[in-house]
Amino acid sequence: MPNATIEGFECTLFYDYDCHRDHILNQLSDNGKIDWLEKRMRMIFLDPLKKIYDRTSVAHNELNVQASGAPMTPMLMTFSLLMNGIEALGSFLIIPSSSDRKKNYRRFNDFMTRYLPDWTVQIAAPHHGNRKLSDVLWEKYRNGLAHSFAILEAGIDDVPGNGKTMIKDNVLQVDGWKFFADLVSAVDRMFEEVRNLPTARATFLQRFEDVYHC
Repeated sequence: MPNATIEGFECTLFYDYDCHRDHILNQLSDNGKIDWLEKRMRMIFLDPLKKIYDRTSVAHNELNVQASGAPMTPMLMTFSLLMNGIEALGSFLIIPSSSDRKKNYRRFNDFMTRYLPDWTVQIAAPHHGNRKLSDVLWEKYRNGLAHSFAILEAGIDDVPGNGKTMIKDNVLQVDGWKFFADLVSAVDRMFEEVRNLPTARATFLQRFEDVYHC
């Protein structure tokens, strides 16, 4: 069943079907490829997360309360996905050398610097010293969750007022809900630039062809 109609093609937004089975991707124009990737990203990444981060949604409530009474929370799972999603989005913004051992960090950092500047500010926090907040997010949140199921020497909590971070009980806390809201706006800006800025468009399409070639 199609999930989107792009340039007259009924697309599932799944790579294997739209490329190998139905041979759609290689028939799309450059604009069509941008549309396809944005719709795919929203379908598999951003829109499901919107449900989880909506505290009034059924999805949020079901993932935070089990009928058995056993503890359950989606927050670490979803934040890990956010960190890796940013890295994936950043891969469409820069083309590092294949031998660059820090290319994953560079992709993450490039997206953060361009579209989430409030989360790249210099902070002073226990256990972390004076560092860019985005570097803490990469090392302690992204890598910590990916490699050990732990946010290292930091956490996620509601931050009062307009603040995005706070020190609580001598531990850095970031507001995951504010981070997600900022990411939603950041993704909108990214795709606006990809459509309208020649350099961003060319880099995006090069990465698209590298990943989604048919």
